[in-house]
Amino acid sequence: MPENISERIPEQLSEKRLGGCTLGGAIAVTSFISDAVTVVHAPKGCAHQVFSMLHALVEEASLPLLPPLLSSDMSDREVIFGGEEALSLALDKAAAKNPALIITVSSCVTETIGDDSEKVCRAHPAADKIITLPTAGFLGGRAEDGENTALLALATLAEKCVPLPKTAAIIGEKNLETEVEENYAEVERLLSRLGISVTLRFCRNIQAAEIGKLGEASFFIIRDERVFPAGAAVAKRFDRPYVAEFPRGLSGCVTFLRDAGHCARIPEEGIERAVRDEEAYQKQMLEPFEEMRGSSVYLGAQLMEGTFDAAREAMERLGIREAPDGIPLKLPFYLPVGVSGMMKMLYLWRRRIRG
Repeated sequence: MPENISERIPEQLSEKRLGGCTLGGAIAVTSFISDAVTVVHAPKGCAHQVFSMLHALVEEASLPLLPPLLSSDMSDREVIFGGEEALSLALDKAAAKNPALIITVSSCVTETIGDDSEKVCRAHPAADKIITLPTAGFLGGRAEDGENTALLALATLAEKCVPLPKTAAIIGEKNLETEVEENYAEVERLLSRLGISVTLRFCRNIQAAEIGKLGEASFFIIRDERVFPAGAAVAKRFDRPYVAEFPRGLSGCVTFLRDAGHCARIPEEGIERAVRDEEAYQKQMLEPFEEMRGSSVYLGAQLMEGTFDAAREAMERLGIREAPDGIPLKLPFYLPVGVSGMMKMLYLWRRRIRG
């Protein structure tokens, strides 16, 4: 890339700085277990802030449900003298709803003052259906820490079993991203070329009992590096292979097919047949954008790592040149997943180039 272009690119954002605190990350996982109740042991302000953020994102994603959350609503008195009684009362309210699972998450304040949430949960009459997550992030905590903590803890509810052939479970989808269903559909499309079915989206709009299906998968697909620690640990626990991330851009689809095929022990000729079909499909999907061939463009800032690579691969296939004085084009906020993610980007580019 010419030097004068790189000098104009601001520092890329890190998704780790955008997702909120550890508590919020955990709730973004637990709230998508439909018959579970998440009890937030936190001061009123902290619980309200996390719920408001989650509610806004759920609204943006057009999900027809509100997260099943309760709060211990700690007041100044509990912060000073201890909030274990407030937690116990909140667990009573949660148990009265007769959920399949109660998940307790703790805030920075409750762990700072020394509340023993785990002891309170063990002593509660509904202890057999309560799981406790230590989610106090303090100053260095990130949302991804909470997501990994939640996924690891919830995975312990699944027993080891004999895997079903040609099946996969997905670990750690981004529940609050607007393209979550489109991205899943792209992964499912690629897996269908290999005859692989998805047994579980862990944890995406599931019931607590479905977590038991985790051990049935013959391999795992980890959403991305954000939840890789939990995904790799779950794979090790069940002694299963895994695909490390969703497909990045166009060539990522081919890599994904080969990785998934090997994990599922698909014969090599079957994998290569799927690759050939995918390459023909991609060529067909790119044909409507041939009118952009020969265009000169300038790419905007890369907000997420890997977006430049995916965009430039599409540019190379379509014969689009990059130049400092080219037509300014925006890159996607998130890394495009597979062909569908790239198509969405190319449609916007074509509109911009047409003027």
